[in-house]
Amino acid sequence: MVLLTSSTVSTIVSMGVVCIFTLLLFLSGYVLQQQSVKNIQHAIRPPLEPATRSREALGSAFQKRGLSDSDLDAGVDQESSLGSQDRHAKPRGNFAYLQLLSEPDPSDICSAVLFFKQLATNGTRVQDRLFMYPQEWDRMSTKKLGKPASIALSILRAASIKYGIWLLPIDMTAATSAGYSTTNTKLLRLGQIQFMQYDSVLYVQTPGMILDTERLDDVLFSRPLPLRHDKNRPESFNNEAWIPMPLRAERDADLPPVYLITVNNIRGASIETRTHIPNIHLPGFGGLVTGPWGVKPESDDGEPIQQPAYVYFSNDRDGHVKWAGNPLFGTWRSQQSEVCDGLELDAFYHDEMK
Repeated sequence: MVLLTSSTVSTIVSMGVVCIFTLLLFLSGYVLQQQSVKNIQHAIRPPLEPATRSREALGSAFQKRGLSDSDLDAGVDQESSLGSQDRHAKPRGNFAYLQLLSEPDPSDICSAVLFFKQLATNGTRVQDRLFMYPQEWDRMSTKKLGKPASIALSILRAASIKYGIWLLPIDMTAATSAGYSTTNTKLLRLGQIQFMQYDSVLYVQTPGMILDTERLDDVLFSRPLPLRHDKNRPESFNNEAWIPMPLRAERDADLPPVYLITVNNIRGASIETRTHIPNIHLPGFGGLVTGPWGVKPESDDGEPIQQPAYVYFSNDRDGHVKWAGNPLFGTWRSQQSEVCDGLELDAFYHDEMK
């Protein structure tokens, strides 16, 4: 019988502990490695296949026939001739709607909540809903932020759970530390890296109002998208529906009302960002998103009038939404107040009407 000394037992126990922790460290490293591999594979995924043959034929049909000025004017009122089966089919690829704000305006925040509510309740075909804002909002006190803005942000956070909104707080230090002011364009410039997991992200300006969710989806799905640049796919660099529009954050403060953003990892070494605006002169496409001037009066004979899918609003010099010449203002304000119950959003409106 061999007796073990206390030092021998201690050595055996120590070696056992070391072996156990070494094994756990190896397993945790393996799990992290597999997660990293999956993330990299997702980031460098191949681009979508070109749109279906029927949509390609639809997109090229306007190139094959000559269009007069009257054709272009009338074409804004035409809807894309997509079959009902195509419109309700689940789209291939990964897409998102985006709204963003660089200033914590309570009315604009509530308008964004209304936008996402309408998307969630009306059955959009677009998978994700994104709201981007400066990260410093999360650190600001109610006193500095203002009580109305603080309440609006609390409503937004609650709505993010209810309506499936991804909140994207962006660190603006790179801009503010260099003496630049916080603008929508700089916010997008610093935050666009978040979009690498998407084939494309569609930004629409807030404040605004959805009139037809299904037709708003058509902005993304009724025409081939540019997506990643591909010399073998002509619509990626010569697209009749989407016009290249670079993001110039150092020069411009505001974004176009409609902006298509595509961010890709190119060969794992560089980031490609492509931005486009819709061709407003393209029949059946250019009139899907407009300002209030695109809203048509009801017909005298009761026939339904096709309205834009989304109407964005402009602000006056004081930063308030212009009500003059906006036939949707009353409806929008009423629905906005429903999602932000408790906020006096229309106090200034009544003051201006006096």
